[in-house]
Amino acid sequence: MLIAAVGATIALLALSREARADRTPPGPPNLQLAALAPPPGDDARKAVALGPTGQVFEPDGSGGWVRDQAISTSDRITLVARAGAQVVALGDGVMFRLAPNGWTAIRIIMKGKAVMSSGPRAVAAIGRQLYAIERAAAGEPTKLALAPSPVLAIGSGRTIVIALERGLYRVEGAKLTAIKRVPRRVERLVSDRWALVEHAAVDLASGKSTPWPDGLKVVAAASAPKDGLVVVGSTRGALELITLTGTKLVRDALPTEITGSPVGVALDSSGHAVIALRDGRLCIRERGAWTVVTVREALPAPHPGAPPATSP
Repeated sequence: MLIAAVGATIALLALSREARADRTPPGPPNLQLAALAPPPGDDARKAVALGPTGQVFEPDGSGGWVRDQAISTSDRITLVARAGAQVVALGDGVMFRLAPNGWTAIRIIMKGKAVMSSGPRAVAAIGRQLYAIERAAAGEPTKLALAPSPVLAIGSGRTIVIALERGLYRVEGAKLTAIKRVPRRVERLVSDRWALVEHAAVDLASGKSTPWPDGLKVVAAASAPKDGLVVVGSTRGALELITLTGTKLVRDALPTEITGSPVGVALDSSGHAVIALRDGRLCIRERGAWTVVTVREALPAPHPGAPPATSP
């Protein structure tokens, strides 16, 4: 079956390949990360980091990320995307939209678990029905095409690609067209252009497959500018950022002092990159150099009365 597959002080450490060891301690559970939402525009440094149950860490304008609202979701976050200017997340088949005052569950139908695309254009499906999350009408997602069988995974961008049991299809209006010259089974749809298979990435436009370097394991992936793909790979614990445009593969090894479990990545057209690590750190590439910051909390003092509500 296809697998569909996002209260410490800031420690800003300038790192290069000859830099000293990063001694930033892993964050406590409330400062851990689970996903990195795409930035609202072409600046990876404005990406929003999310904790396991929807804790929101936003750029503070000074090179750090801070959580200043005590909000969360009822489910653990498994995937994150954008719907226009808003961050949306998926947790156990339930979709959530981030509003200024907290998370709100997106109700599509009463029964059934949703699948969702990642990236800057959120598209969802429940069963056979596809929905455009960013084109909501009267607060409800807009119906798109109806697939002939349940949708297993979605890749979105300028167009939409879906995975069905019988293979991959491109969605054009209400019409579905089979994508040929590509494997029927993929590990993950990253976008409408790229899919991950075992030991390689497949360009869904050309059908060409680009193998990964020997021993490399992809641990995070996202769409990149110029119809490209960006991934974070690990080879025996050593992390590197890899960009792929067409068949051109560019590798950038992170300083050996940076270790951990990546949970998300963002890249912009200026070459800025952000990698979120599960332990609450974010690695930022600017002008070819890497720095590391640890997310922090600056929550308001609790008010008397009932605690803040969590999304249903």
